[in-house]
This record gives sequence, C-alpha cells and structure tokens, in this order.
Amino acid sequence: MVQYVLKRVNIAGRIAFEPPADLGATENIKRELRKCRDKHNDYVLVTIQPPRKPRTTGEHSQNHHLNGHIMQICNETSNSYDAIKYCVKMLAVEEMGYPYELVDGHICPQSETDCSTEECAKLIEAAHVWAAHHGIILQE
Repeated sequence: MVQYVLKRVNIAGRIAFEPPADLGATENIKRELRKCRDKHNDYVLVTIQPPRKPRTTGEHSQNHHLNGHIMQICNETSNSYDAIKYCVKMLAVEEMGYPYELVDGHICPQSETDCSTEECAKLIEAAHVWAAHHGIILQE
C-alpha cells in the first residue's frame, strides 16, 4: 500500500492525477500499480478524501505543547509518561472524537505521529481537561 497527496487534473474529459515530483514516490506508485496489474487484474482500491495537514513539530509546536503538558502532569502525579499519554488519548477518544481502532475488542487510540492539526488539538484539549479534573494547573 502507498499513500500520497496528488493533484487532480482533467485530461481529455477524464479525471487524472499528476504524479508526485519525488521520483521515489513515483517509483513506489508504479511498483504498487504493477502489483495490482499482475495479481489483481488491474483493479485498485482508491480512497478519495481531502489532504490532512499534519500536526506541527519542533519548538513552539503542537507536538511540543502536548508533550510538555503530559510531562507536567507526570511531574505532578508521579505517573509514567506512557500512562498519562494513554489517559489523555482515551479521554480524547471518549469525549472528543479522537480516532482509534478496535483490536480484539480493545480501543487503541491513533498514534499522535499520524495526527492532523485538528486531531492534535483534541489531544491538547484532552490534556487540559484531564489536568483540570485532577486539580493541576498547566503552564503554557
């Protein structure tokens, strides 16, 4: 499976997509299309949705904001980073519509590395709510 954001174009009245400028990405697409041709009689699964803006990283980013809050909560509660992050994610799943998948009946929240800016904002808000519920005042 490959996944890329492509630009839609019309060619002779048909919908088409411009190949990515990255030659490695183009090769990945070609390899996947050859596999579909050879093993699936040229059928491919196409999902169309708007591109998602990934969460920001680095200093003064969403990622930094979220992880800073999780560390502050850890320091106040003496709980592990992973435990607090899981609690924040579960709150976001249960109350804010944060994405997850079910594995053998268990809720597995999406990794924040796959978050859009909107989804990361939900995690930040969940950290705020979790901290407030436990009487913790977060520093921004």
